[in-house]
Amino acid sequence: MSKKITLLIERFQFEAVIGLLEKERETPQKVEVWAKIEIKYKKKSLVDYTLLCDVIKSTIQNEKFFTVEEALLCTCDKISGANPKIKKIFLKILKPEIIENTAVGACIKKNF
Repeated sequence: MSKKITLLIERFQFEAVIGLLEKERETPQKVEVWAKIEIKYKKKSLVDYTLLCDVIKSTIQNEKFFTVEEALLCTCDKISGANPKIKKIFLKILKPEIIENTAVGACIKKNF
């Protein structure tokens, strides 16, 4: 019998080019990613957290998105393609250093 389990990825930080401003296009900035990934869990099934983190990081770094919203949509699709057991994704991308004393960003919930 399968059960629904939610995997958590929290405070995943790395640098990436993301944004519209010239400064943001030239210099990578810190981004922080939070994810809740609901899977259909079966005994002895394996979910590779390292692979999920690699997919998130490589997608955001390699695509050099102009907006956080574009990054969310594309990254969700890449995550779901990495594991067919994924049923739902909540993904949040923050830019913690772009505005002093706050972190700004966006989030998405997507079902598969």
